[in-house]
Amino acid sequence: MSLFTSIKNLFIKPTSAPRPIAPLTPEPEPDEISVPEMNAPAVIAALDSEAPPLLLDVREPYEWRQVRIADALHIPMNSVPDRLGELPSGRPIVVLCAHGSRSFGVAYYLREKGFDAYNLTGGITQWRIQGGAVEVRKA
Repeated sequence: MSLFTSIKNLFIKPTSAPRPIAPLTPEPEPDEISVPEMNAPAVIAALDSEAPPLLLDVREPYEWRQVRIADALHIPMNSVPDRLGELPSGRPIVVLCAHGSRSFGVAYYLREKGFDAYNLTGGITQWRIQGGAVEVRKA
């Protein structure tokens, strides 16, 4: 055997019969996250009822300073877990953000904690477009 063949045999393993490949088992589908939503006209009507919902604005402070709903409680999204004690347990809560994405997650979290929470579809943007009253910061 030559020196080259001896060295080559050190690095090359003899081939063996290929192992059968196990079929892939599909991963289970995650449960779909579901949160009840309310559109702006429904929330506006609910605010005039005997048991109006609490509006919870979860936008960042700089967003809230620019435009806001007058009677909404402002708690930035990341502060909600630490401030759950400020939320009523026996009253519906409509969570809002700019467009409805962040508030969807917060509403889901609140529902997991036992609150009757809803997401405002389209956020404060749709609220304003559909006739909801807002306070706007003067430049």
